[in-house]
Amino acid sequence: MILIDTHVWIWLNSSPNQLCQAARERLENEPKLALSSISIYETMVVVEKGRFATSYEPDVLVRRWLRTGEVVPLAVGDEVAIRSRSLKFFHEDPFDRIIAGTANYEKVPLMTADRNLLRLEWLTTIPAR
Repeated sequence: MILIDTHVWIWLNSSPNQLCQAARERLENEPKLALSSISIYETMVVVEKGRFATSYEPDVLVRRWLRTGEVVPLAVGDEVAIRSRSLKFFHEDPFDRIIAGTANYEKVPLMTADRNLLRLEWLTTIPAR
């Protein structure tokens, strides 16, 4: 299983060519992709703020994407919340912290293009670009 970062989920559903060839191949060959439930929230925020152009309302868009069945949403539980605050990070972005805490708790790699996450020593990552 691979946990995908919010932007990876958006790219998969809108412009997969933004992912590097190695990342696309890895995703195609992975039997199970996971998504932190905070990525659903973050995607809605991105749409609401106009950073992703779509004719759909944010809730309609994420429900459509979730119905494809490409990802399994992972809930943010107490241990993820604790790890998101207690593990060493280089920045304070709450979405990134929860997503990375989820990957750490689930013991799965995180596919991301986020440089701050890619440089965390305690997090196993897969570069998306």
